Amino acid sequence: MGDFDFKRILPLALLVYVLVTVSGLFVPLIVNAAKYAQVSREILESGDWINLRIAGDAYDQKPPLLFWLGAVAYKLFGMSPIVYKLSVILASFASIFATFKLGEILYGKKTGILASLFLATTLGFLHFHNDIHTDTLLADFVILATWQLVVFFERKKNFNFVLGLVFTGLAMLTKGPVGLAIPAFAIGTHLLLKRKFNEIFHLRWLIAIPIVGIIILPALWGLLNQFGLKGIIFYFWTNNAGRITGSYQGHGGDLLFSIHTSAYMLLPWTVFAFTGLVMQIREKIIHRRNQETNTEYYTLGGILIFLMILSLSKTQMPHYLLSVLPFFAILASRWAILIFENPEKTRFARLVGYGNLFLALFFLLIIPLFGFWFYPEKRIAVWLVIGTGFAAGIFSVVKRKGLQKNVSFLLLTIGLVLFYVNVSVLPNMATYHSPLKAARIFNNEAEAGQRLHMFSPQARYWSLIYYSKAPGYYMPDAGDFRKRELSAGDWIYTDDVGIGQLNEMNVPYELKNTFIHRSITSQSVRFLNPKTRAQKLQKRYLVQLKEKPGQEK
Repeated sequence: MGDFDFKRILPLALLVYVLVTVSGLFVPLIVNAAKYAQVSREILESGDWINLRIAGDAYDQKPPLLFWLGAVAYKLFGMSPIVYKLSVILASFASIFATFKLGEILYGKKTGILASLFLATTLGFLHFHNDIHTDTLLADFVILATWQLVVFFERKKNFNFVLGLVFTGLAMLTKGPVGLAIPAFAIGTHLLLKRKFNEIFHLRWLIAIPIVGIIILPALWGLLNQFGLKGIIFYFWTNNAGRITGSYQGHGGDLLFSIHTSAYMLLPWTVFAFTGLVMQIREKIIHRRNQETNTEYYTLGGILIFLMILSLSKTQMPHYLLSVLPFFAILASRWAILIFENPEKTRFARLVGYGNLFLALFFLLIIPLFGFWFYPEKRIAVWLVIGTGFAAGIFSVVKRKGLQKNVSFLLLTIGLVLFYVNVSVLPNMATYHSPLKAARIFNNEAEAGQRLHMFSPQARYWSLIYYSKAPGYYMPDAGDFRKRELSAGDWIYTDDVGIGQLNEMNVPYELKNTFIHRSITSQSVRFLNPKTRAQKLQKRYLVQLKEKPGQEK
C-alpha cells in the first residue's frame, strides 16, 4: 500500500479511540440520552420488560432493544451512567467489524481495515457513543444486516440471508421501520441497477415476515397493551412517516441538512468521504457499461436515498445520519487508497491532502477558542496532553508522506479536539445545566420516602429524573400537576412559569435553591462569550412541598 503502514497507524487509531471514549465516560447524560437510560432503569426496578414507562407515564416513542441492553447491564454491573455507556460501546464493536467485513468483500482487505478505522474515529460515531441515542444502536444492526445480505447475494449461502433478516429485525426492535428501510435501500438499489429482477421478486423474501415479525413482537405487544391499536399505527407509521411529513413532529426543513450535517458528522474524514462519494457517482456514470468498474451499488444506495429523504423530512437530527456513516467510511477508504496509490493522481492526491490539512487546522481552532476565551482551562495536565498531541501532529506532517501522513494528523486532530471537549468544554457547559445540580442537592438532603418531580412546561430535563435517587413525575402543566398524587415533603424542580402556577394554585412550598441555568443543548455565541453570558442565563428553582396538594379527579 505504498508508504501506508497499518502496523504504525492502527496503534495510533486505538490510542485515539480509547482516549476519547474513556474521557467521554465521565460526561453526564442529558436530554434524550438521560431519558433512554431512565427507561432502562425503570425496566430493572419494575421488572416489566414489555410495558415501557418513564416518570409515571407509559412510553411509546422507541422500541425496547436499547432499553433492554441498558437494563441487562445495570442488573449485571450496577446502575451507573458509565455502565450504561459501556453496554452500547461494547455492542458497537460489532458495527466496526461489520464495516471491515463489508469493505473487504466489496473492495479488499485494505479498504475494509481503513474503513473500520474511519468509522470508529468519526466525530459522529465517537460523540454519539457518549450522548447515546437509539440511532447509536440502530447503526450497528443496519450495517450488520447489510453486510450479511451482501454476503448472501455474493456467495448464495442461505445462512447469511437468514442472519441478515435477523439483524434487520433487531434494527426494527431498536427504532422501528427505519431499521428495515436503510438495508432495503442499499440492497434494493444494487439489485435494481444490476437488473437482477428475479432476486427482487424472489419468493425467499416471504420468510422475512415471520422472522422479523417474531423479533419485533415484544415491541408490538407492549404498545398494544398500553396504547391499543393506536400504538401499533404509531410504530409502523406515525413515528417515522409522521416525522418526515411533519404531521406528527417537526416543522420546516432544511434541504441542505444532509450535506452540512454530514460534513461535521464525518469529521475528520470529511474530505475523504465527500471525495469518495463524488468519485463513486462519477465512476458509475462514466463507466456504467463497464462491468469491471460498475461492480456495486450497495454503498450509494444506502447513502443517497436515505439522505434525500432526510433532506425533505420535517424532523432533522444529526444522529439520524449514524446509520449511513459505515457506507461513507467504505467509499472514503476505497477512494483514499485509489487516489494516493495511483502515480497518475499525484496532483489530485496533493489537493486532497491540502483539503485535509486546512480542515484539521480549522477544527483544531476549537481548542484555543474554548481554552483561552469561552471557558479558560487552567489544568496543566490537560495542556500537557494537548501539547504532546500537537507535537506528534507536526511530526506526522513533516516526517510522513502520502496517505500515511494524512491519516496520522487527522487521527491526532479528532483525538485532541474530542478529548478537550470531553474533559473541559462539556463539563464547563454542565455547570450551567441546573437539573444536574438540583438532583445532587436532592440526593444529599432528601429524606426517605421523598421524591423529586419535574414541573416545567418548557422542557423535559430527563437528567433530573435519571440522576435522582427517588425520581417522581414529569408534569408539563398545572392540569397535570393537580392530577398527580404528590406527598408533603416531595421536591419539585421548576422554572418561572412553574413557580407562578404554584402560587396561583396556592400550593405551600419552601424554596430550597435558586439556580442560574442554561441548557447544554441551547448554546449560542452570546452565551459562550463571557462578557455577554449573563444576558442569556435563566432561573430555575428547587422547592419542597410543605403539605400534600389537593388532587383533581
